Amino acid sequence: MSPRLEAVGVSVRRGGRLAVEDVSFALEPGQCLGVAGPNASGKSSLLGALAGSLPLASGRVNFDGRPIRFGSVPAQVGFATQEVAFYAHLTGRENLKLFGALYDLTGHDLDVRIEELLNRLHMAPWADKPARTYSGGLARRLHLALAMIHNPTLLLFDEPTVGLDPQSRRTLLQALQDEMELGTSIVITSQILGDLEIVATHVMVVRDGRAAVLDSTRSLMARLGTGMIVIELAQDRQVDLDLKGIPDLTSWTLREGVLRARVTRPHEALAPILARLDRSGILAARIEVLPPTLDQVLTELLPR
Repeated sequence: MSPRLEAVGVSVRRGGRLAVEDVSFALEPGQCLGVAGPNASGKSSLLGALAGSLPLASGRVNFDGRPIRFGSVPAQVGFATQEVAFYAHLTGRENLKLFGALYDLTGHDLDVRIEELLNRLHMAPWADKPARTYSGGLARRLHLALAMIHNPTLLLFDEPTVGLDPQSRRTLLQALQDEMELGTSIVITSQILGDLEIVATHVMVVRDGRAAVLDSTRSLMARLGTGMIVIELAQDRQVDLDLKGIPDLTSWTLREGVLRARVTRPHEALAPILARLDRSGILAARIEVLPPTLDQVLTELLPR
């Protein structure tokens, strides 16, 4: 069986130079590829090639085993650019009805889908207000809802969380996770690695148009294997503490009654650290073991 989305040797030329060069990956139903990278690294150009809105210089893109050709986007693909686009004088609901009609959705089925998206993206209280009155977060949610209105099996989102407040970001990321559970495949570009850590099953880091890193999120996190032990001390007073010689401990800080220890094997290092605290007569009020973040992993893996 063919993957839902397959890119093979994709290159894209923009402004006389290669913006994307020889990128390949495959995405199955229910998976999400997070594409990270600095500005002008080729993220948006890659997404445009996947959507058929930019011509390929070389390579191919297949959707459900069939080629995506320039200027011809399959109906089951939803594409949301970084710039929001809708009719400002229409209400959110009217925009959704209009865009749904473009995909031949009408009547009860369209009404049900609109209510589903309004509730999922927490937009219902503003559904019947003109879109021109929407805040930046609401405008972006409407923009993304329009790309999802026709129940696409592939979503392509370019920087969907840019400019969103924390609550709007959580709402959107949860909506994407819901779509993945239904079998939708997603490609999302972002400079916020924390967002990709939440939603992406695979991560690609693009540098100068090429894929510098491409792996499953789980494998990337396992490569570094480090973590952070955070211990809130019971004492308010300043304490003298020496953790030198503890195996697996790479660095540590003690500020304002909170010990933060970077360790290579968190669960193996916890007991020796607590034993050292006990010998020093220091009590722990709260203990937390944190896994490595995607940002830490990529910092370690990417060449300087």
